[in-house]
Amino acid sequence: MKATFLESEGLYPQKKKPDPSMRNLALGILLQAFRDIVSPKKVSNKEWELWRRDAQEWFFSNETHPGSLLWVCEVLEMSQRDLRGWLREYQRSTYNRKKEMAKKLIRFQIRH
Repeated sequence: MKATFLESEGLYPQKKKPDPSMRNLALGILLQAFRDIVSPKKVSNKEWELWRRDAQEWFFSNETHPGSLLWVCEVLEMSQRDLRGWLREYQRSTYNRKKEMAKKLIRFQIRH
């Protein structure tokens, strides 16, 4: 599904980036998924465990609807393989390596 699916492409479609609000939404979804994987925000461990599991399922889903990983990757022009690879590496890492990887997420940005 194309990120511009909700807009008419007309007779002569042109390659254009999604509007900034769609990019901001996609980035917010991705960053929340990262947060749900790496850090509980003063919630019970049971609640965070549910969020973490949901985020892991989201990262590995092949759904294409708005809000899915594949949709987010298309909007942000990112590789879903790279994101899934990051998650696999994070899951296999030691505690110290996980902390290091999480710190790098703080500086995570998508260039417009």
